[in-house]
Amino acid sequence: MNITRKLTLGYIILILIPVIAFGYHYYSQIHGSLTKQFAESRQKILEQAYANMKMDFTRIQSVHRVLQYNSYVTDYLDGVYDRELESVYSFIRYISPLYAQSYFANSEIHSIVIYKLKDDVFTITEHFVDSTNLDPHIEEATRHLKPGSGMWVRVNPDSLHSELIYYQHIYNTQFTEKIGLLEIKINDTLIDKFYDAAGVEEPWHVVLLTEQDELIGEFPTEAAIDEQTLADLKQEHNKFVIHHKNIMNQLKLEELGLRVIVTGKVSDVFHSLTRSEVVVIIIIVFLLVGLSFVYYMFASTITKRILRLARHMRTLDNDNLRQNIIKQDKLKENDEIGFLIETYNSMLQRMDELINNVHRVEMLNKEAAYKVLQAQIKPHFLYNTLETIRMLAETNNDHEVADISLWFGKLMRYSLSSEHEEITLAQEIEMAKFYLQIHKMRLQHRLTYEFDVSIDDAAKVVCPRFMIQPLVENSIIHGASKVIRPVHIRLVAEENEQELRISVIDNGDGIAKEKLIQLQSTLSGGTKQDKSTLITGVGLINVHDRIKAYFGGASRLELKSEPGLQTCLCIVIDKRGAE
Repeated sequence: MNITRKLTLGYIILILIPVIAFGYHYYSQIHGSLTKQFAESRQKILEQAYANMKMDFTRIQSVHRVLQYNSYVTDYLDGVYDRELESVYSFIRYISPLYAQSYFANSEIHSIVIYKLKDDVFTITEHFVDSTNLDPHIEEATRHLKPGSGMWVRVNPDSLHSELIYYQHIYNTQFTEKIGLLEIKINDTLIDKFYDAAGVEEPWHVVLLTEQDELIGEFPTEAAIDEQTLADLKQEHNKFVIHHKNIMNQLKLEELGLRVIVTGKVSDVFHSLTRSEVVVIIIIVFLLVGLSFVYYMFASTITKRILRLARHMRTLDNDNLRQNIIKQDKLKENDEIGFLIETYNSMLQRMDELINNVHRVEMLNKEAAYKVLQAQIKPHFLYNTLETIRMLAETNNDHEVADISLWFGKLMRYSLSSEHEEITLAQEIEMAKFYLQIHKMRLQHRLTYEFDVSIDDAAKVVCPRFMIQPLVENSIIHGASKVIRPVHIRLVAEENEQELRISVIDNGDGIAKEKLIQLQSTLSGGTKQDKSTLITGVGLINVHDRIKAYFGGASRLELKSEPGLQTCLCIVIDKRGAE
């Protein structure tokens, strides 16, 4: 396959197909995001409409408070007036204005009726009627209403635009006896007002769902839902559902015991946007086709000279380094390809010179290898020197100098060796013991130590270098060096099913309370501090970070201290994270 076809194929694979795929994916993401944002905005509108309707409910329910806390109404229903003349006068003079005020303040109210519960109360048609006229079902439903609470009833349960009725008992002035049942009938304008505020208009539809899972109204044919979608709508946390390219917003009407579902098609929402998208897609397709053809023609004119240059390069070998002189190209075009041919000729001219430089490069490589070898010799010279000192001390029966030379040599070899960054736990504990032995020589009776290792496979546990030594060093510097009395350092290594615990405990001066709180907060991740700003604790923080990074899981460094008594540094290795 020549370069022209490769460029064309590369254009299709690397540019055309990814652009179309990315465009489709990006379009799908944007479309889904816009759909979700629109559904959320519709949900907010629905919730605002419900909030307005609740305010209307509260305003209408306030009629009950006006009547309940009016002494003339309660006296009337309680049978205080013995004569009909007094009852009529009290109604006309004091009670009738309350009705008029309620009608005036609430235009949605169709009628206000109080069912009197006492037989000796004077009946006034359309205002105070006998409880025998009350629907038995309503009487049964309102019998269990608590003081201060009422209920809303839909007149036509099978209609989306049903009138509403509000019922609430009226008590005597001491709230010890029910003396009436208030009935407020509301026309359907309240429900229609809610639908209008919720944006229920073509092409949007509304459906009501009762607590018995009965649907009031019908979904449009294209928005018909299955049982799974209906179950999703019943979930309290699902405020809206996008089903078969239909948006379904829902909200529970607590006062009516209904769930309102407003549905509409996504295509109707983005109808104008969809037409624009089709036009844009057609334009993009034509542009891609046209540009592809232009690109192919342009690539063909460029690749001809590259192909000629490639044919010349195939003829080259160690014995044939003749230049590719194409005078016609130089006279015709002075572009990047011409520059490439000219540079290619210069390259051929220089190849002989470069071949002569091979021996010089070999000499430089030998010199670099010598320097690497020299760098390896320096640590070995240090080890040999320490070993010489130890042997001389043994010869002179100076066992202390011999021991400290041996321990220091092991520590230096352990520190400078860079073959492996990992070590076993047993070796790490052994290095800590050498470190303590050296300080024991210096501090004499002021320092004692002990090791209590109860881990069976310490020689098989792999850990990073210098995990324990900084903790021992901390105990010596901040524990033993700050007090005159003898200090005892104890290293305890134990394990259980979940974790390994390696504790370094000293009975030194302890850590001040403020500094202890700061270090514990930093180790637990509560505060993030720049290590360059810390005066102390940098080594502990580094050990903590290395443990978490190496072992993972819940592995960590714990710090406990009692000022003047003791300090405990504990490495916790989570076995699950280590695995």
